[in-house]
Amino acid sequence: MSYNLTLQCGCIVYVACDPRTGLSHTRIVERRGQHCRFRHHDVGTRIYLWEMLPTPCHLPQPIYVSDGGQLAQI
Repeated sequence: MSYNLTLQCGCIVYVACDPRTGLSHTRIVERRGQHCRFRHHDVGTRIYLWEMLPTPCHLPQPIYVSDGGQLAQI
């Protein structure tokens, strides 16, 4: 199982998980965000798990997708 996650800084991280346990074992920066201020977020570097957690002051904004007249929240 693998996923691509977008961090708050805009970087995209590839996350690979163990299919039996669901625990992530690999977290690699695939694309650096345009306005990322973290010097260690270079493409190909590992990301620690705690770097992926949102900061307490971050208020996420829902993304709405139109589906033929209906709106669905992602």
